[in-house]
Amino acid sequence: MEDGVYSASIAMLKGCRGYADSPAEAIEELQGVKEALLELMLEQGKTIPEPTVKLEIPVSDYSRLRNRRLLNRFVKSGA
Repeated sequence: MEDGVYSASIAMLKGCRGYADSPAEAIEELQGVKEALLELMLEQGKTIPEPTVKLEIPVSDYSRLRNRRLLNRFVKSGA
């Protein structure tokens, strides 16, 4: 919250932000901005980025996963 205004954003959609007096209103505003931005991108023939998910789990838990080999292609070490 900056200056008494809440903001919500979608990082992979540059410039996609909603501002309001409460968190719920900021998210609602963001929804409208997102829809307008995606519509504009489609009209302009721009590529819409594929959503990604960031998941952090302890290494000890990861080492116990059964499908670890299948997941390894998605693993990036962070520091």
